[in-house]
Amino acid sequence: MSKKVIIAANNMIFTSKIMTYLDGWDAEGIKAIRSDEIFTKAHELKPDLIIIDLNLNGIEAPVLINKLRSYGATKEIPIVCYSPNILKDQMKAAKIAGATEVLPNTLMTSRMSKILSKYIQN
Repeated sequence: MSKKVIIAANNMIFTSKIMTYLDGWDAEGIKAIRSDEIFTKAHELKPDLIIIDLNLNGIEAPVLINKLRSYGATKEIPIVCYSPNILKDQMKAAKIAGATEVLPNTLMTSRMSKILSKYIQN
């Protein structure tokens, strides 16, 4: 059975890099960029991981994360968020809301393979 990852990111290069890793692990990347779309797909697909760019326009990540954590079907799905290092309040709010990991962009980029494999190859 193929693993699934919801990717909530607008950066095409970043998304492409994630998709390349996932292809090598028999995992499917599903792009979703609006809160309602992320929430609906999480319920329908029960993915193995959700990746959220905290700077994605049109989403309130802490609200979305709280909502995902409040439903039994999505409560245990790992959520990895990333953001520019300078937006510490944004990162802290995501962690408090229940994100599994919150990383600066640079760390997410440099350790992407290791981070993804932790959730996809377990």
